[in-house]
Amino acid sequence: MSSHRHKVPIYQLIATLIEERILSGHYKPGQRIPAIREVAAEFECNKLTVQKAFDRLNQRGLIEKVVGSGSYVKYPSKIHEPGGFYDFRTDYLAESFFPHKQAQRLINALFENEEKQLFVPPPTGGDTGLIQVLSQYYEVPAERMLIISGAQQGLDLVAKVFGTQLSESVLFEDPTYPGAITLFKARHFVPLEDDGPDKDQLDKQLNARIRLFYAIPSIHNPLGIEYSPEKKNIIADRALNHPFYIIEDDYLGELRNNNGNRFIDLCPERAIYIKSLSQTTVAGIRLGFMVVPEDLLDKFIYAKFSSDITSFVLLQKFVREFIKGGYYSAHLDMIKEKAARRKRQLIELADQFDFLTISCQQDGFNLWVQCSTSLDLPHVPWCRGEEFSFSNKYRSCFRLSYMHLDDKVFDQGLQYLKELWARIGE
Repeated sequence: MSSHRHKVPIYQLIATLIEERILSGHYKPGQRIPAIREVAAEFECNKLTVQKAFDRLNQRGLIEKVVGSGSYVKYPSKIHEPGGFYDFRTDYLAESFFPHKQAQRLINALFENEEKQLFVPPPTGGDTGLIQVLSQYYEVPAERMLIISGAQQGLDLVAKVFGTQLSESVLFEDPTYPGAITLFKARHFVPLEDDGPDKDQLDKQLNARIRLFYAIPSIHNPLGIEYSPEKKNIIADRALNHPFYIIEDDYLGELRNNNGNRFIDLCPERAIYIKSLSQTTVAGIRLGFMVVPEDLLDKFIYAKFSSDITSFVLLQKFVREFIKGGYYSAHLDMIKEKAARRKRQLIELADQFDFLTISCQQDGFNLWVQCSTSLDLPHVPWCRGEEFSFSNKYRSCFRLSYMHLDDKVFDQGLQYLKELWARIGE
């Protein structure tokens, strides 16, 4: 009885090897991979075989061809649906936390008092009453504020204003917010320390091309740290003298411990301040604002006017009344108390497992966890470290978001995590 071994086609072997190089970080997102002729020479095969390998990688969404330039590692999609019943991925607040009855009363009052004005398109900059309320609450200048549909629209407007070759012009923290990585096709990074960016690495990265630095200085996403006053002053000084603009993403600044001034306070002429209200109210309130430097204001107004996703004026007026009436502050107080309790519970649970480490002081609605054992599972209820960084050092980390579950499901989720981690540790 004869037997034979199935021979794997050479193009599959080439595709597998290149895929391994991509996944290991040898070829990084946005990087041009060797040309077909170079790969053909490496593997001593013809160019048609390599083309079949590239076609396979393209179909798998790993590379993309740029006509006249070559093939590049594709930036991964960072937009995810909620992670299942025990969802420790989503960093929005649970809908059940929002004061729906109070919201209903406010909306009813708006229909009674401002009925004819609720369906009139707002000015390009946004409802003037809301702008004044936000200016007072967040202590930022009203005259340079634009109402936006959330932080992502703010980043989109930055991309439109600064235009071509943006991926070479923006410096990022490492790790950082995945949506910004994907939007700006990030290539340049500065490592984060416990109190902010590594100063020496920051100076090394600054060059004539760098025009923007994207930062989350208050309650960082995903690390949960806050920049120290010293690091903020260093960065503000560099922004003024280099010069470059700081995109200050105020992710959860409402929870900050007053650790020094913000960049919008330190160098207002160099800070593009972006704030989303969805993170601190409820996901359905797609509303936020940005404050831009005076010399860029006209450009941002034009970019918003020419490509606007206008927030419904009723929503803008509702948020105005929600803040004015003190409901927002009361809501935040309740959320802070609940978040502190949940964080303690998760830390106590993680402390039971030697392979899990939660380092440094973390604030906000997430916990950044380091794992010393393999987490090579097909499905996990948290965000993997590689979603926030291309660096291999974060592949053993993950982010737990703990405020998207209502109270009953959160308690069940704790037990689920305990059983899952117990199986991993076996």
